[in-house]
Amino acid sequence: MRSFLLLAFLLLAACDTVGTVEHSTQYVVESYQVAGAPLQPVRLSRSAPVDAVFDFATLAVTGARVAVYLLDAAGEVAETYDYRPSGERGVYVPARLDEVRPLRRYRLEVTFPDSDDRITAETLVPGTFDALATNRDTVVYQGTEQFEITVTPSLYPGRQSFYIFSIEALEADFDHLTPFYRDIIDPDADDPDNLDDYVVNESPIVNEGNYETTPEGTLVIRVPWLAVVFFGDTRVTVNALDDNLYDFIRTQSVQQGGPTLAPGEIPNVLTHVDGGTGIFGSLARVSIPVFIAPPVAGPGATAAPDPGRGAL
Repeated sequence: MRSFLLLAFLLLAACDTVGTVEHSTQYVVESYQVAGAPLQPVRLSRSAPVDAVFDFATLAVTGARVAVYLLDAAGEVAETYDYRPSGERGVYVPARLDEVRPLRRYRLEVTFPDSDDRITAETLVPGTFDALATNRDTVVYQGTEQFEITVTPSLYPGRQSFYIFSIEALEADFDHLTPFYRDIIDPDADDPDNLDDYVVNESPIVNEGNYETTPEGTLVIRVPWLAVVFFGDTRVTVNALDDNLYDFIRTQSVQQGGPTLAPGEIPNVLTHVDGGTGIFGSLARVSIPVFIAPPVAGPGATAAPDPGRGAL
């Protein structure tokens, strides 16, 4: 997951849903643990007022004691992973590497040698899943066939699974923009570096009930054309979310958009962090490459290459 999720939240964290209040500084944690990957860093900072620019380097918190604990079924500590400062202020990395275990619970604890402040959070890691097949390795933009991925479902205790898929352009430049985005992005007004905002395009949260289920119990995910910003080599990633990321993203989405709620009715962003705010969350993911080809010019020439469905 990308840091913009948390940074966008920081701009909202100082807002009261009823009236304007004076900003109260909070500790902010940010860490996304990925099932099957090595333990990930923990970023620690302080929040900024809503009218200030958030600069992590300025607001970074150093000198903290950071640990992540793997818990057993009874909630007791099974493994302890001490974190140490990295070369970047406010970023802490595990002193020893280990793989994040799916369907296990992890607890974050941050303390300080010169105060009684304490930050804690827990995450239950989603179950891993696999990409079994794709319908093509090349698709023609707005052709008759969308890019499809067949995946095994990710398990999450007590509920159905929730997913976000992202499309990352590996050849992001103005010459590769699809027609829809070429109409809304002005190359004369925008510096090429500003295309960074469009390199990764993410979907809203989708639950597994919204995907087609095959008789074998697998899910078929179709990538909509509106999500494709650039032609060329592309990486499609499917992310299964834990409760912390699910609650954070869905409540943040309500804060950010739409006229359907009056200011007094907008719920606060849910973070599940005690003693601070931010995200200590986890996800499981699979990534699949695909080439997005531009339509062939000429009458009746929007034809995709021969399909080649097969196991990944």
